[in-house]
Amino acid sequence: DDDDDDLSGDYADVLSSDYQIDRQQIQVIELLGDGQFGEVYQGILKTDQQSEINVAIKTCKMQDATTTETFLDEAYVMQTFAHPHIIKLIGVCTEKPVLLIMELARLGEVLRAYLVANRNDFDLLTLVLYCVQLSSALAYLESKKFVHRDIAARNVLVSNHELVKLADFGLSRQLTLDNSYYKASKGKLPIKWMAPESINFRRFTHLSDVWMFGVCMWEILTMGKKPFQGITNADVIDQIETGLRLPLPGTNCPKSLYDLMQECWSYEPTTRPNFTQIETRLKSILNQVKTSTHVKAENVSLSSSSSSSSEITSLTILLPADYNVPPKPALSSKNGFIGNRLQS
Repeated sequence: DDDDDDLSGDYADVLSSDYQIDRQQIQVIELLGDGQFGEVYQGILKTDQQSEINVAIKTCKMQDATTTETFLDEAYVMQTFAHPHIIKLIGVCTEKPVLLIMELARLGEVLRAYLVANRNDFDLLTLVLYCVQLSSALAYLESKKFVHRDIAARNVLVSNHELVKLADFGLSRQLTLDNSYYKASKGKLPIKWMAPESINFRRFTHLSDVWMFGVCMWEILTMGKKPFQGITNADVIDQIETGLRLPLPGTNCPKSLYDLMQECWSYEPTTRPNFTQIETRLKSILNQVKTSTHVKAENVSLSSSSSSSSEITSLTILLPADYNVPPKPALSSKNGFIGNRLQS
């Protein structure tokens, strides 16, 4: 059987020999969570130099030829990446059961869970920093002609409180020179994060990734809220088609940052910014937040008689009170969801 022959070792051909890891070098410690194809464990890799490295071990639930090939596609994708904000592939065990051995994010936490669990430990500066780091990773992927197709806070790992890394490349695809988009033929897709052209036509490009990143930024600025929570996928599609978008994030969000999110959610893909532009703008917003934070600290020491007009304001902040007023123009859906409606 050809499929069985493939399982005996031909999958190793897509990987350089340096990435092959003997199963005897791997020790599984504990379960971290579930992925699309299997579980993820924390473990130890014993190197040839007799040292031990903490690693993440991704397993494959199904061991048939098709599933194994799809699972190893992720290794093939990750093998080509070298970026400080992308989880690094260390190696693979291609004998059954197939394993991917990856860098272990030190805190071992998914960003969404980390945001929810540590809600009181964040300032605006750190949240914008996360956005900058992820935009840098995505600009790198764009330069390599890769579309991620599943950009969400659940697919970002936390190394430390000031360092996050993009992970889960199970849906990633490389675009060829003569094909500017990838068309998915089947499979479960994250509708509430997806661009309208991806939902309607299963068409994925760098610019559909931009839409998803806008949703991911919204997740970060809301401290881990789920987008369109309590709304069916069908209703989400209807709302997007009529111009509704996610509402203002529930933190002191800079207007410039929410404006950027809105641009990422432009219905027409070609009017969305690319990731290089997004990274540049986010870095500018980050610098403005730093300046604003410093100015606010200085203003505390000013006498109460100081004229407010003499104070420097480098950043427009949308205060919590602003969130009680629906953005205008706005439409309400049949289930009561209020979101921002983009001008046509």
